[in-house]
Amino acid sequence: MRLLELRLIEDHHSAVRFPGNFTVVAGMSAEARAWFAHAVPLLLAGVECGAAAYVELDGSSREIGPGALAQRFLAREVPVVLDAAPFRHAIAANPIGTDQSFELPATVTAEHVAQAEAAHASTLESVEVLARSVELTRAEHRGAVDAVAGFVDLVAEARRAVDPLATVVRDRSVEIAARLEVETGALPGVCRGETEEAAKERIVRLEAALFELDSALHALIPVDTTAVDNALDIVRIITASGPIEVPEAIRLADEYHSLRSQIAALEERVAADEGGMVSVNDRLDHARARFAAAEAKLLPTATNAEDIEALERAHDSVLEAERRVSGLFGSRSKKVLDDALAVEQEVLDRLGYPTWSSFIMGARMLDSTAENKRQLEQARRDLEEIERVWARVMAKLGENAEFFAYLDRLERLQEAAHAIVGDVDDVEAALRALRVDPGPAPMTAAEARDNLASSLLAVGFGIEDHATLADLQDAAHAWLDEVRQIVWLHAQLEADAKHCAHELDEARETLERIQLVGAVDEIDGFGADRLHAARAEAIRAEERMWRHRDALIRVAQLVAESERVMELEAHLADEVAQREEMLGINRELAEAAAARLALLDAAHRATVEAERDGAVERDGVADVADDAVDDAPTRVDALTAVLEERITELRAAGTDGSVPLVLDDAFADLQPTERAELLGWLEGYSLFLQVIYLAGGPDAVAWAEGRTTARTRVVRGDGFFG
Repeated sequence: MRLLELRLIEDHHSAVRFPGNFTVVAGMSAEARAWFAHAVPLLLAGVECGAAAYVELDGSSREIGPGALAQRFLAREVPVVLDAAPFRHAIAANPIGTDQSFELPATVTAEHVAQAEAAHASTLESVEVLARSVELTRAEHRGAVDAVAGFVDLVAEARRAVDPLATVVRDRSVEIAARLEVETGALPGVCRGETEEAAKERIVRLEAALFELDSALHALIPVDTTAVDNALDIVRIITASGPIEVPEAIRLADEYHSLRSQIAALEERVAADEGGMVSVNDRLDHARARFAAAEAKLLPTATNAEDIEALERAHDSVLEAERRVSGLFGSRSKKVLDDALAVEQEVLDRLGYPTWSSFIMGARMLDSTAENKRQLEQARRDLEEIERVWARVMAKLGENAEFFAYLDRLERLQEAAHAIVGDVDDVEAALRALRVDPGPAPMTAAEARDNLASSLLAVGFGIEDHATLADLQDAAHAWLDEVRQIVWLHAQLEADAKHCAHELDEARETLERIQLVGAVDEIDGFGADRLHAARAEAIRAEERMWRHRDALIRVAQLVAESERVMELEAHLADEVAQREEMLGINRELAEAAAARLALLDAAHRATVEAERDGAVERDGVADVADDAVDDAPTRVDALTAVLEERITELRAAGTDGSVPLVLDDAFADLQPTERAELLGWLEGYSLFLQVIYLAGGPDAVAWAEGRTTARTRVVRGDGFFG
């Protein structure tokens, strides 16, 4: 198990988080370190101590703390926290200068050199084995990455066949058939036409589908996104520069737009034989406009003084133009006459007279009236024809179960939208334009960032210390998109499982009825054609529902498998990093073994030469090897033995694997080189064990901040722990 966060129950703002396997906690007071060292063992032992925590166990995070949340992680009592006392004892027993990682024996023999050569060969072999292991793990990781990409395509392809309205269409088709059976006096169930054998086969298929749906439901575990959603809402308020959008309104607008598009597409399919719904509506509007215009031409035109004056002026212009045309230069005035006649005719048409003479005589356009009547009759026939086309399309839509399912959803959406924006004509535009005042900021930007990080941490995210608020927002939105897909799929599976269970009950009732009274006869007599059509429609709807159900189960299986593959890919990525680091450590060990071998070899040669010259004193040997000893790597065996003993105890005492090792400024009394060496040793061990170092001074913090591995982090607590 791994500790992710610890906080005070009485003060949730006092918390400290542990993002890495090796976490150095800086800035904590002596009092806070003492409280922490007291509380952690009690918390892991399942004892109430005034603290609560988030831990990672079996790949998922959970909260532990008081009451029902308490959980025991220690099978027996063991000291979880290590302070400086054991190291002081080790230092006292091994003063500086006497505890070297490698001390030359009094007399270096060929056997010593042979042992060093064997140790060096062993380390080289370990390096080769680890190098091959790294390459194999990298290959596995590349395969997992490719598998994840393949699953994305497979899920997208399978989801295109998912049809949430299929069950609704099937139910409505069966309902229409049942009403038709009553209307025609046929026996109930005649449209289904099931025999006893068909009913049994249907029951078997439904039982299998229900089992698969339930299995898919259990494979998909929906995640509670409330905390992340709330944290993102706070960030939106914090970063707002004015009124902000309402997420629920935008979601409704998107759904409303999508549904209207689906309805329009369905109408086009249904009206395809008539040229499409858009064409039918355009033709209907045009026919109505023509009919209204033709009808208006037959209405009596009111004559006013302005029109009469305009007609008289136009006629005077015509007379003047005719006079000029009959003159010497008449050909030049021909266009003027034509323009004057056109203006006069325009006014006459407006008043409803064919000529100036008819106006003088008061005789309206008899011929024009007849033509207008003919046009009106033609417009009426055209309008009636397109209205019949429109009625046929509406009748087809009225018989389409999917269309009514869409309308039901649209009605529910409109009710929800009107509850937000009121009774408006353009629902979508009103929803998208809605803005609200965010009000005062509930916290600072830094607090909002920490709050979002905590919410992501609680759902299993690994948060980088250097991640900005924008980075966390992007990660949260991407995660929410994935989770909402799972939530939608889970809800659809639940709905289909309930529908399948209801169908199974119906099928069993049908089988009982058939076994009791026998199967119904074939459709015959009054309304047979309509009953046959209803049966065909019900069969088509049934096939569509099964296609949807098979696709839904396939999508759920693919999503569950892709989740497993993504976890494997993440695990392999971590394993590659860990194996690469172990490879680096083993290479360093191989270099140290090579240096040890060189040192022993030099000392052995010096011993051989000294023996040949008759001088075998230890001081001479040491003098010859002094330079090699100075360059040899330092290992503090007594100090590492203290750590190894405690780590062995912790790994044996954990109920679910090892528990974290907490060091309360344990290396405070060590020399800087010793401290750095032990911290580096612990960093290697943190591949398998979580290490938390409570730093009382700057040395351990400076060492950790200088590391480049992602596993080692420096954190600072909040509130009491800050």
